[in-house]
Amino acid sequence: MGRFLLLLFFCPFSSSVKHSLKFFFTQTSGVQSIPEFVVVALVDEVQGGYYDSNTGRPEPKTEWMKKLVKDDPQHLEWYTARSLDVQHLFKHYIENLRKRFNQTGGVHILQKLDGCEWDDETGEAVITKLRWDGEKDRLEYNKNFYVHECPEFLKKYVQYGKDFLQTAVLPSVSLLQKSSSSPVSCHATGFYPDRAVIFWRKDGEEIPEGVNPGEILPNNDGTFQLSVDLKLSSVTPEDWERYDCMFQLSGVNEHIVTKLDKAAIRANWEKPADITVSVVVLAIVLIAAVAVGAAVVFVTYKRKKERHSLKYFITASSGNPNISEFMGVGMVDGVEAGYCDLRNRILEIKQDWAKKIVDKDPRQLQYYTHVCFENLPPFFTDTISTVKQDFSQTGGVHFLQRIDGCEWDETTGKVTGLTRFGYDGEDFIELDLKTLTWIALKPEAVNTKRRWERDELRNTQNFLTVVCPTWLKTVWNTSRSSLQRKVLPSVSLLQKTPSSSISCQATGFYPGRAVMFWRKDGEEIHEDVYLGEILPNNDETFQMSADLSVLSVTPEDWGRYDCVFQLSGGEDIITNLNESVIRTNWKAPVSVTELSV
Repeated sequence: MGRFLLLLFFCPFSSSVKHSLKFFFTQTSGVQSIPEFVVVALVDEVQGGYYDSNTGRPEPKTEWMKKLVKDDPQHLEWYTARSLDVQHLFKHYIENLRKRFNQTGGVHILQKLDGCEWDDETGEAVITKLRWDGEKDRLEYNKNFYVHECPEFLKKYVQYGKDFLQTAVLPSVSLLQKSSSSPVSCHATGFYPDRAVIFWRKDGEEIPEGVNPGEILPNNDGTFQLSVDLKLSSVTPEDWERYDCMFQLSGVNEHIVTKLDKAAIRANWEKPADITVSVVVLAIVLIAAVAVGAAVVFVTYKRKKERHSLKYFITASSGNPNISEFMGVGMVDGVEAGYCDLRNRILEIKQDWAKKIVDKDPRQLQYYTHVCFENLPPFFTDTISTVKQDFSQTGGVHFLQRIDGCEWDETTGKVTGLTRFGYDGEDFIELDLKTLTWIALKPEAVNTKRRWERDELRNTQNFLTVVCPTWLKTVWNTSRSSLQRKVLPSVSLLQKTPSSSISCQATGFYPGRAVMFWRKDGEEIHEDVYLGEILPNNDETFQMSADLSVLSVTPEDWGRYDCVFQLSGGEDIITNLNESVIRTNWKAPVSVTELSV
């Protein structure tokens, strides 16, 4: 069911002479889709190492950490032994805590943050966290670790990583545009640390209107990226030269100013550069739809282009005060059309074509408002309470999920409907529309099957096989041009320093179904390659990257390597590994970008 847990730590940076080593431990119970035990080590807020119970071995996450464990193999052995020790300890702790809370099932999470800080001017070591006063032997061991061993490890880490940790790195800045009528995105990537701002100016003054700023996002190499969009609808051609994009990195006096120049914009509708070769390919599309913040992942398989779907993903929760108890997402052909959140009273239309539909027929909006805020929440609240009793659960965090909707084959006219429920990440019960009976997918679902089969199911059958397909056809006729569009990305080769990995980055593609990989002599390679995730941009397009370590690649072999981007149902973009086209942070910016002090 995807990841149930997402840890976001927003930690302030210390002064230039103060360093930190922190360990984040997470132990879970009742979650099948992620490792039970995870450790992340951060040096000055940069991830240096990772361990989980599935692999059973530590993984260095930076080049300087890899060098450290290569020079000092015993340190890797220590990390492995300590991780295994803490893993067994945390399993014991979470079992005891569940007994203490009288919990017999459900999803449970135990987390711990500990570590130390060291001031390299005063030499002072500070304990970040130190608990469990009752266990004297372990407390004495912990005290020795936090006060003596941890600071010594930290000093060693800082010594190996100082070229990276103590260096401010300026980004490469590009102007990107998806289509001739879309906003121009000022995109900065490869900067460090992540304390930066980017904004548009007119005549040297920052402008707040017609601007859409994005969030700071991490890159695979420990650097960051950030973008801000400028709408051109109100900008006349003769006024272009009055606009520029300003990037400011904290602690650096140099700012990067990029002029709004049509010649400098990298556009997705123009022909790729000489180093990029386009090859037409056929593809079968696999749509992965990640729905709502309760870590719900549903996969929709689209067999042919003429097959369309309208599906609703509902998630109800109990026992977690940090998320809404009822959320819903409506998707057309795997594209999010609308979203609702009961706790925050949000009903948001996500696509322009969906807004046109509700503007033309306000009854649609009234229907979804009633369903999201009045009709379904009580049903889900009652159901999750009853199902907890069937599982003999008295507490804990629990999720009840439902996917329902319809599919329509535009060629044959065939219509199929579906309704399926999941509980705590596992299939629970589904409706057989042919026999109008519920099928229990777990033994605990039998009582629910008996209760629900007393209800009249003709209305449900009519909705899934008649009403839903009618809505789907209406939506499809309105959204056809948007859902069928294919937008190729701009692809760049980026490198932070001469010794760092080369990142092949694609941004601005649509839909979000794509793959990217490196090849040698035309064959895909996996060694020394790190693949990033597909991330959303502010303009509903997507971005992704794949890093290649070139430490073992000789200069004469560079021509044997290339990066391949494949867009589902579209074209391949092949970018040769060529030193002359790599955009670096240590070389002077291109002519359209100037540095101002």
